[in-house]
Amino acid sequence: MDHKAEPKEKIVNKIADTSFLPECWSDDRRMGILLAEFRPRQLNAASYDAKMKFWKDLIHSFCKASGSSVISISGLKEQFRRKGTVPYCLQTVLLDMLAKRELCKEGQLKVEQHTGPFGFNLWTAKQLIKAPLLWGYEVVLGSVTGTVNINENENFIVVAVAQQHAKTIERTIMERELYNKLLQYEDLVDLFNKTSSITRHGVEQALALLETCNRLTKQIIVCGGTSTVFIKFAGVNTVAQPITNIEKCIYELEQSENRLMKDITTVEQNISQTMNMVREYITDGRKQMAKTYLKKKKILEKNMQQKVNALENLQGILLKIHNCQSDKNVIEAYKLGTNALKNAYEAAGITIDQLDETMDEMKHVLEQHNEMSSMISTVSDSDVDELELEQELGDLIDIKLSENKIDKKDFPMPPATSTKENNTINVLDFDKEIEKRLAALRVDATDGYKLADHGL
Repeated sequence: MDHKAEPKEKIVNKIADTSFLPECWSDDRRMGILLAEFRPRQLNAASYDAKMKFWKDLIHSFCKASGSSVISISGLKEQFRRKGTVPYCLQTVLLDMLAKRELCKEGQLKVEQHTGPFGFNLWTAKQLIKAPLLWGYEVVLGSVTGTVNINENENFIVVAVAQQHAKTIERTIMERELYNKLLQYEDLVDLFNKTSSITRHGVEQALALLETCNRLTKQIIVCGGTSTVFIKFAGVNTVAQPITNIEKCIYELEQSENRLMKDITTVEQNISQTMNMVREYITDGRKQMAKTYLKKKKILEKNMQQKVNALENLQGILLKIHNCQSDKNVIEAYKLGTNALKNAYEAAGITIDQLDETMDEMKHVLEQHNEMSSMISTVSDSDVDELELEQELGDLIDIKLSENKIDKKDFPMPPATSTKENNTINVLDFDKEIEKRLAALRVDATDGYKLADHGL
């Protein structure tokens, strides 16, 4: 679909909305001064600069309100006509904007593309200084000598507004994740007409600026005898990539899919209408006509089945193509993960041989540790016989019991045995026996003390 620019006299139309006009617009005295031609700057530099700023700000406000960065002197005169009076100072304002690279000719956005990261500053330096350098020199010289005049019907681009529109478009593309996808130019125009105030001409100039900055690729694709302009935006922090043959094939397949779906819908409607005719003829008793339309229905159903089969095959092909792209991404992820793991091992200095050596060394050290622990647990730090100690302690307690006149018959000693196991049992019995005797001894001593306290 062709989207060539409309005739220049129709590009900038007078808009009905005047909310962007400043408050002083209703002041006849103030506006009489502002609409008049500029007086020489050397007479009053402050007044000259204030008036220049007023008109530049007003032009920016108008462009934002109109949704287009394209202006011309004739269009601005009609837009800013006030009580039959047009501004006579616009030639001076636009000459100053051209000299300061705030304007550029409409065709300068498409002079040449540059490579490198996205940036409007780079575009400004390259396109608005280098490319139109001769034009800027002529403007500055003409503003001094008064020999340069701008064609009032010539269109110019307000650079700041075009940049703002370009940023708005890119932000919308990123938010909707439409980058790296084929988009029709007309669909983009409709999208931004609905989601923003940017008009067709605003979109066109913003896209031209983005194309100059390598933020998008534009190409005309002929499909089915129709020429369509396609746009593919670059992703974040990348430059635009060419539209590939695979993307073109996918688009053509999707278009064929849409056509088949429309054809199937049309055939279904024809079948429904044919059945209605069959019912009417049956009601009227016209058997042969009903039979004829039944045959037509059979033919339509067969035709529809063929289209359905073709649609299923086409959708299967599209699904495989999309899966192929997905598989490619998975394989790339595997490669990245493998390389990252490999680099991590190399950075840590870990190898199979080193790991085997470390594990063997650790196993040997653990075996030595277990052996040393076993040896330490078998060492005895005393040669004294525990049973002899218990017997000696028992004899001493017996003596003490005798002194306290406690009969030791009440505490018989356990029989002695010679085996190691029985020795262990005897030691335990001795412990219990000695505890009993000590308890009896403590009880007896306590009673003695009580009697002594009572003077008994």
